[in-house]
Amino acid sequence: MLLKRKHLIFLGIIFILVFSGVTIFNPGKKQRIGSEIEKVDRVQEGIYERETSPDFTLKDLKGEEVSLKRFRGKIVLLNFWATWCPPCRKEIPSMIKLYKRYNDKGLEIIGVNLDRMNKSGVEKFSSEYNINFPILLDPTGKTATLYGITVLPATFILDQNGKIQERVAGGKDWSSEENLKIFETLLSEIK
Repeated sequence: MLLKRKHLIFLGIIFILVFSGVTIFNPGKKQRIGSEIEKVDRVQEGIYERETSPDFTLKDLKGEEVSLKRFRGKIVLLNFWATWCPPCRKEIPSMIKLYKRYNDKGLEIIGVNLDRMNKSGVEKFSSEYNINFPILLDPTGKTATLYGITVLPATFILDQNGKIQERVAGGKDWSSEENLKIFETLLSEIK
């Protein structure tokens, strides 16, 4: 028991020394890391509520390029997701219901898929779940980085002018009464 405790203390000291050595004796690396953090903070500006959503263009499952600005004039639920994400899988049926209920009244749902797998894997998943809204492919994660995504699913509700009305981290039941009221209010404001 005493030997085991000494062994753990020894390993802890070595870990601290190695970690300290990396940050003390490699100042260039430390500076580069700090610069990257600064860069990410700048990228994330403008993605919060009441800001205009950054535009992007991605390919859909048919291979056609689709820009976010194409949906101005509609209420947009912009959802970042992946096939391997359990909360994403859980919320998709409620998004399908929401889209079915309000698409003809001015709601658009755009699913930005972040899988690195080939397009056919996402197509198969979409078919199995009967997804009825557009899916755009972002295998590099460039658009997710633009929006500062750190958790999946991540969703932005955009008004008709492309302004972010709400930012949601994590899964949600989009067809709940509370959420239906939010969309009804937003849809009633479309001019």
